[in-house]
Formats: sequence, structure tokens, C-alpha cells
Amino acid sequence: MRYVAYKIHPQEFAENEIFEKSLMLDGKRIHRVRLLGNVNNVDKSNIVSFELDGISVKDFENKSLDVEENDLLDVVGRIGEYNGERYVALEVYSKKNENKDKWIELRNLEIEKTRNYVKDEETITYNREEMSGELSIESEALEDLYGDLDVKDKILDIIRENDGITYEDLIDNSGLEDVELDNVLSELKEDGEIYEPNPGSYRIL
Repeated sequence: MRYVAYKIHPQEFAENEIFEKSLMLDGKRIHRVRLLGNVNNVDKSNIVSFELDGISVKDFENKSLDVEENDLLDVVGRIGEYNGERYVALEVYSKKNENKDKWIELRNLEIEKTRNYVKDEETITYNREEMSGELSIESEALEDLYGDLDVKDKILDIIRENDGITYEDLIDNSGLEDVELDNVLSELKEDGEIYEPNPGSYRIL
């Protein structure tokens, strides 16, 4: 099972209990998180590691070699703990260095609007229909803050949070016309951002 990456504040990761590689959030266990924060203490001597607003992030695959001090980074990763140190094991990331204040404002709004969708992953099965509702709320929040959005970022976010999403669901969740979506998907595949494990379904590389 691939767990949902829930958006949380970095301080929530620091302050809440970790149990068996899951974070206790409002009494519920979650296994993957999505954090937005500023980078510092970058170390590329062995595996790439850095802090994100004080949270330890470890990149065991060394795919974040371009991360630099003071980048604003959007990180998706699994929760880990070793010898009493809690960390996020990086899966994917995106730099948000333009309009930093807007990205931070957006994330705060997203967390507020979607917190009710957090499920206890030890007892409840992931419901794709409910998460589609969450994406609609996030799209509205994005439009309120930005007007004309970076469409590729929007599509990447939808795919990132709905692993293996179908073309039809992308149409429904993005609000794009077929031709516009086709162009964006082609660019993302050429850029090496996404791939099709099966025709008509999409995953992040």
C-alpha cells in the first residue's frame, strides 16, 4: 500500500510522537508527509542531507544534489527514526524559490482546508473519492492566491498525491481541456518528471 503524503507544518513533525515509523497527528497515525520549508545545513559528503526549517531530511538516493542553502523546498517523504533521531526520507522535492511568501501562504491555507481529510492509516483504507474532494479545495485555494497558475506544477502536485492517477481523473481534477492537458503531460514526460506505468495512467519519476 502506498500511503498518502499529508501536508503538515514542520513544527508538527518536530513536536508530535513518532511510533513505528509513523507520526501521531491528532491521534491518527500517518506514514508519509509533505513539508514546505527553508533549507539549511546542507551536507553532500556521503548521502545528501539537510534541514528543512529544523527538520532533518535524508536523501538516500542522492537525487537532490542541486539543493542549496536557503532554497524554499517542497518535500515529500517517508517518516523515519534511527537512534532517537527523527527524519524525513526524501522521495520527491520541488524548489519554490519564486514568490516564496505566496507559497508559504498557500501551504498554510492548504493545511487548514485539508486537515479534516487526515485518516488513521492503521485502521482506515485510503478513499480516492474523498481525496479528490481535497484536491478540489486545494485547486480553489491555488486560484484564489495566484490567479493564473503554473499549470505544470499543478499537474505534478495532482499526480504526486494520486499515485497512478488516470487520464480521466486528471481531466476531472485539473479542470484543463484535453488539448492543454495533453501538452502539459508531453512536456512533463520529456522533462523526465513523470512516466506512464500503463497507458493512460501517470506516476512521478
